[in-house]
Amino acid sequence: MTPGRLPDPEPAAAAPDRVRDAFGIRFLDGLAGLLAAGILLVGVLLLVSALIAPGLLAAAGLGPADGPGWDRVLAHLGVGVAGELVVRLRRGWPVPVRIGADSAVTVAALALIWWAWMP
Repeated sequence: MTPGRLPDPEPAAAAPDRVRDAFGIRFLDGLAGLLAAGILLVGVLLLVSALIAPGLLAAAGLGPADGPGWDRVLAHLGVGVAGELVVRLRRGWPVPVRIGADSAVTVAALALIWWAWMP
């Protein structure tokens, strides 16, 4: 600061609406990322189960087993990979596009859970 010059003004605090909106976007980003990673992990475990479990159970004398079913395995892998792709690519996207993409990943994961796991 030089003599006779006023000090720089204090930076303004972020508006409460912007803070709340940023929290909401971060929450939605985290939820979509968690669901995408979880669905992909379950898909990989189902794939391993479908490949290994029938042979192991038959060899152990527990009777025939057919595994989880290829439709469920492929659905989990597809939704998980697509969700992870969205999570990795969304960083530079505008906020409305990120909200739409995160919402789509969340809805797809919840619909898959309902279809594959609810009786």
